[in-house]
Amino acid sequence: MSHTFRRAAVPLLLAALLALDSSVLASQETATSAWRVSGRVVDSLGAPLAAATLALADAEGREARTQSGDDGRFSVAARGRGRHVLTVVALGFRTVSRAVDVAGASTSLPDIVLRPRPTQAPVVVIGRGDAGEARHLAAADMLSVVSVMTGDQVARENVDFAQELLRKVSGVYHADFNQGIVSGDIGMRGFNAESEIAHVRLLVDGIPMNLNSGFGEINAIAPLEIERMEIVRGTSDARYGLFNLAGNVNVTTRRGGNNVMARLTTGSFGTSEAQAIANLERGRFSQSIAGSYRTVDGYRDHASLTKRSASGKWFLRSANDKASLGLIARVHELETDAPGYLTFDQSRATPTLSPAFSNADGGDISTRHLSLHADFSPTRNSYLTVKGYGQSFDRNRFVRFTAAGAQQERREDENQYGLISQFTVRPAPLARVDGVLSLGADWQTQDNLQQRFRTTDRVRAATLRDYDFSLRNTGGFAQVDIAPVRALRLHAGVRADAFDGDFTNKGTSVTTPIIDYGTVWQPKLGAVFTPVAGWSAYANFGRSFQIGTGLASYSTKPLDPSVNDGWEVGVITAPAAWLTVRGGVWRQTATDEVRLKFDNSGDSENIGETERKGIDLEGTVQLGGGVSVWGAYTSQRATLVEPGLAQPQFRGKRLNHVPDWTMKLGADWTHRSGFAASAWTYGQDDYYLTPANTLPKFGGYMATNVDLSWRWRDATLGLAMQNVFDRYYEYAWFDGTQTLHSPASGRSVLVSVTLQR
Repeated sequence: MSHTFRRAAVPLLLAALLALDSSVLASQETATSAWRVSGRVVDSLGAPLAAATLALADAEGREARTQSGDDGRFSVAARGRGRHVLTVVALGFRTVSRAVDVAGASTSLPDIVLRPRPTQAPVVVIGRGDAGEARHLAAADMLSVVSVMTGDQVARENVDFAQELLRKVSGVYHADFNQGIVSGDIGMRGFNAESEIAHVRLLVDGIPMNLNSGFGEINAIAPLEIERMEIVRGTSDARYGLFNLAGNVNVTTRRGGNNVMARLTTGSFGTSEAQAIANLERGRFSQSIAGSYRTVDGYRDHASLTKRSASGKWFLRSANDKASLGLIARVHELETDAPGYLTFDQSRATPTLSPAFSNADGGDISTRHLSLHADFSPTRNSYLTVKGYGQSFDRNRFVRFTAAGAQQERREDENQYGLISQFTVRPAPLARVDGVLSLGADWQTQDNLQQRFRTTDRVRAATLRDYDFSLRNTGGFAQVDIAPVRALRLHAGVRADAFDGDFTNKGTSVTTPIIDYGTVWQPKLGAVFTPVAGWSAYANFGRSFQIGTGLASYSTKPLDPSVNDGWEVGVITAPAAWLTVRGGVWRQTATDEVRLKFDNSGDSENIGETERKGIDLEGTVQLGGGVSVWGAYTSQRATLVEPGLAQPQFRGKRLNHVPDWTMKLGADWTHRSGFAASAWTYGQDDYYLTPANTLPKFGGYMATNVDLSWRWRDATLGLAMQNVFDRYYEYAWFDGTQTLHSPASGRSVLVSVTLQR
């Protein structure tokens, strides 16, 4: 770490400790605690809504603020007796305001019900969070670009794998490998979706779901189970370290309330799916049970899959609502065939073909998860959350890339255990400037087995790889969030990560300790300036990092961590209630970028200095009459600036598999009769297949989906058409001899019925 960043980090930590040391906890509240208004925020099905912002204003316009907890409950201080106005804002929902008469020390309100916004575009927020009464740091509190997809938006999607749900998000692109359990991956901020560089932290209910390779295993979650998906882009989020190179995705699942939802889907390519979730709440106890089953024959030959998932959540809160304890359990099974890759001529002539040499390709995944979630609010101005978890990921794949090559069995058996804690408090010095202090710590240990065998029709012939290794990651962060004046919000934070572990090559019986990475420091800064309501300018800076995966972190040859410095500036404006527009410019540079080597060794390499930069534009227009139009466009460049002496011919070349642009464009219509229609197009530019940039470019496409639905009482009938114009598109790569292609699905039609009450 440079001396500049070291000098910046130390005073920040000292300031955090001094603030905590003086924590006469908010005895100087801006609003007296003699009068309280409490209640619960729920959606139209009665399920609790977490992280809703509530502002209680008196007749003189003075406000007190808070956020709803995970159970939707809130308690906010009133300025005194008399008429107040309570305004409730939640991402993806219509804003609600209501008059509240405060007559005594405690005013309890009936449930506040929020209705979803009609548009199917992800909601974008910049620094929505405020200090309020302390709650733990959430995605929507980041002073950077955050996109939120609500459960209502996600539930109607028809996808084989959960990563596909992110295709609507600005700047996110998806590589559809369509090779059984290796289905695809997502990319953002100029990183490709090849899994060469793990750059997105993926979490479910706050628990990390990345494999050791960085691949995010979130396919145990069915769309109907999702309450919201939060996508943070950039380098300024201090909550996460490893894999948080370009951003993070947090999936929050439904729990609480009293409702039942079920959905049946059938249609093209032999698709059949059943999803269901039941939520029950009795007094202080709540439970949620969810399950899903999906089978697909596939667009291509030999591409069938069967997926089964089940989960349970049980939560109990204290009588005074200051504490809660919960248990989440989840199981997931996936069995697939794999259609293999085609030559260029085969892909154009017969895109549904599966070559004969892939007849024995396929695989299976088994996932198990158990986590404990504890939350405690010792005072009105402090909040503690602790999570502990254990989970296993067993993956077994059989793959043969070409007729000339041999089939391999690739086995990964990973067990992860961890603890995550976060403490948020408003010490007295920060209370005077409307600020909070957030402290967090996390620890994870991994026990990993990686094996590869040369096989013939799934019968083992020889061992190619037999690795057994452990990885332990300890990290922590401190962040101060203040508003020195009403129009300005600032945050400053620092994160540190350290690693330990060892690696055994069971083929040679040699054990190697982990590379000494030392402590990886990551400073973070952000600001949002709002001179008038509806206009905000934002800027942020952060450092993120990545280490080698698998064998690469234990190499006898030093492999430096990839240190990324990134910044973004932009504007988000809502000059009228019907219009929201955001524009931003970003840049991210890396020294000694770490990339996985696709040479069957499991090793990684430092490829040199890289630069990624881009421009984001997105907007939503509410036209009235239930009609809205939305769109997003990202222009980006990813360049190898300095490859070093080993490969000078790659200097200034574009990084492989990164499209120069991505776009999304959609229109939605809802009618009071219960009818709704949505159409959206998504696409991306071609990309280079190799660092040399000498081969033709592939991978560009434009596809359109249409959804129609009609709700009558407790039932909703749906018709979904994907790739309406039957456009050909594909994933492509170069194996050193020829280009290989995996065509995406053609036009499909699916019908569904959803029941909810």
